[in-house]
Amino acid sequence: LGANAYTLRESVQETLSKRGVKQSIIDETSDFLLDSRGELSIIPQKDEIDELINKAEVLLKKDKNNVLVRQYLISLYLKKGGDKNILKAQKIGEENLQDKEITDFEKWSLAGLYYYQIGQKEKAQVYFNKIKEKYKDKIQVYIGIEADFYSGFNPKLDKNLGLDYRIGSVHYVKDKVKDEYYCVDDTPEILAYAIENYDNGDEKSLICAYYDNIIEMIHTQKPDILGHLDLVRKFNGNGKYFDENSEWYNKKVDEVLDEISKTDLIVEINTGGISRGWTETPYPSAFILKKILSKNIPITLSSDAHSVENIDYYFKESVELVKEIGFKNLKIMKNGKFKDFEI
Repeated sequence: LGANAYTLRESVQETLSKRGVKQSIIDETSDFLLDSRGELSIIPQKDEIDELINKAEVLLKKDKNNVLVRQYLISLYLKKGGDKNILKAQKIGEENLQDKEITDFEKWSLAGLYYYQIGQKEKAQVYFNKIKEKYKDKIQVYIGIEADFYSGFNPKLDKNLGLDYRIGSVHYVKDKVKDEYYCVDDTPEILAYAIENYDNGDEKSLICAYYDNIIEMIHTQKPDILGHLDLVRKFNGNGKYFDENSEWYNKKVDEVLDEISKTDLIVEINTGGISRGWTETPYPSAFILKKILSKNIPITLSSDAHSVENIDYYFKESVELVKEIGFKNLKIMKNGKFKDFEI
């Protein structure tokens, strides 16, 4: 976590100092962006968004050249929604397009994401295609999304949205009786609440329901990649809530892998839990990776980066890990298709 904070501060320092922003405002921006990561839930609450918007607007008034806060405000306005906030986001987006100190990539990606989020998919595609064209001789650029199980994505929707691929993942479990969703991927306190309240406090029942959601998603939503398969262990350090070596847990994992093996689904090796300081190894656990190898299920590598400094976090170590287990290839998209690359 300390390393992540340092690299974010470096990024903020480099970006804003070039624009002549005062050091005191640069420091305040770093603090704000770091703090806001822990304040905003996966499903944001209105009061959370309002508080962050107020803080960001105050910070931006101190210096209009603070492009990082401008960019963050766009996402906050769109999260809050409503015509007034969409117009605010649009105004900032237009200012960004006119800003000569912002790179083409930043301008076009922000514009594309803005139009994508307000439902103007064709206009978004125009900006994404600009990126693809400009960088075609340096890097292949694709449009993908991570869609939660409860979002209801499917291959037809993928095509309509112009997606090149979709990562399907589970973050929630719906209560058996009430219209309430329990999150396994927010904070330790929220997971503790989920375990306490789901099915009369039966943690085994919650974990099995999590994996049942994965099985249903595999067959009904048909993603290209399965994201962070055993995310449910994120806050399970030292076996706090369940024993990963237990017979029932291994049986449930085997059930999921058996269903995956019937499809062309790629399982993601995800380093996000490490970069954010919650786990010491990638998802899924090594013993699950051994099972995946035995069932000849393909794998890919992803950082699940929520920030640019983590884009390749723990990649070298992860490749060494899967090689030691016995994997020979990783699936990587090239020329629009996932292909095997030897490791």
